[in-house]
This record gives sequence, C-alpha cells and structure tokens, in this order.
Amino acid sequence: MFKTYIPLFILSLTGIVACRQTGDGPSGATPDAPLFTRLPSSLTGIDFRNDLIYDRDFNIYRYRNFYNGGGVGIGDINNDGLQDVFFSSNMGENRLYLNKGDWKFEDITQKAGVQGKGSWSTGVAMADINGDGWLDIYVCNSGNARSDEKSASSFSRVNELFVNNGDGTFTERATEFGLADRGLTTHTAFFDYDHDGDLDAYILNNSFRPIGSFDLRKNLRYTRDSLGGHKLLRNDNGHFTDVSQQAGILGSII
Repeated sequence: MFKTYIPLFILSLTGIVACRQTGDGPSGATPDAPLFTRLPSSLTGIDFRNDLIYDRDFNIYRYRNFYNGGGVGIGDINNDGLQDVFFSSNMGENRLYLNKGDWKFEDITQKAGVQGKGSWSTGVAMADINGDGWLDIYVCNSGNARSDEKSASSFSRVNELFVNNGDGTFTERATEFGLADRGLTTHTAFFDYDHDGDLDAYILNNSFRPIGSFDLRKNLRYTRDSLGGHKLLRNDNGHFTDVSQQAGILGSII
C-alpha cells in the first residue's frame, strides 16, 4: 500500500501573500524582490491535506481520474468582508476554514456541518443559490470508485448542496433543490443563462464508460448520456430543471 500526498499550492491562501508593485509597496522593495511569501500552516491554521491511498484495488488503472485532485472554493460565507476557504477531499472529509483576519483561519468544518459523506469530492462552487444574501456551497462528487461506477443507485456520489443558514451552519438540501446529480461530476458553474434574475447551473460530468469500450469508427459525439453527460439546469423558482436537450447541450456519451 502506498500513501500519496498531493500538495496544494493556493495563491494568497495557505502560504502565499501577494505584494503590489506600486509606490505604496514595502519600504526598500526592489524589482528583483520576490512577489510572494510562503506562510506556514502553523501561522495560518490551514492544515488541510488531500491524502490518497494507492493500493492494488484502487489506483489510476482502475479509476482514470485518481490523480486529478480536489477543488477549492473561496468566498465570504458570513458577510464579514473576509474571504473564507473550502477544500474538497478525495478520500477524506472536506474542510471549511473561517477567515479571522491577519491571515489567521479557523477550522469550522464540524460546527458548520459541511464535512460531507465521504464521497470522492472534486469541484466546489460558492454561490448564493437561493438568493437570500448568504453564500451557499455546492460540492461535486464522483463517488466511491471501488463500487460499480455504472450504477445510478450509487448514492455516495450524489452531489451535495450546503445551504447557508446565516448563523455559521449549513443544511444539505441538494435533493430539495433538484441538484442531487449522480454523475461523475468534475465541476459546476452557477450563472443566470436566461436573464431572469436567478442562478442556473451547468454541471460538468465525466463519462462512466472507459475509453477502450468505444468503437472509434462510430460517431458517438451526438449520442447523449443522461447520467454521464454534461447538463444545463434552469432555476425555476428555487427548483432546478434539466433543460439540456432543449438548450442544445450535447452531453455526449464520450
């Protein structure tokens, strides 16, 4: 068994501070001075690590996205003017750090209730999905790759929506909002595609089928995959409706 550590390098977060090349910069600064300074976790309080356990049964040969890594979401979850940080984990619990100012962060994962259910989490999106003035957290999951990836009933990979309660806690409500997608999701973007004043969602999914299973002589680009294909979801008064086909989103099986 091999344990692999995937380091995360995040600008202006765990250990890198941006400096400005202007007249009001640090006294004595020169053009050759470093632009960034690395801050250790002992100073910032951010000690997240995305640890991977590589063994005979679970590795890149069995799961092609094994080394793709997780995601990072940055946003002000408590409206105090400071940017907070959410890390997704592939084989552990997700982590949420509250910005206390002066590059100090507090791990509030358990208190906030956003650790997740142990899925293979990937992309993270922070957006005010219900329009109440508080940032919510949407976590994309690719599920437990040890299980049958073709099974739509693999609940471990259902995406999660953590709705901000405005008091430092969150409630998981993906099913209620119609956002509990079961594909192998890489990332999701929220934007108002129909200009009606609310946020819609575009979900980026991976195919369940291995590349070697395709007959390359066939044109499969326009063969839609209802589970593994990309999706466009329209926000209809707080519930998301799949409008991929009518909007012309391919959602290819490839």
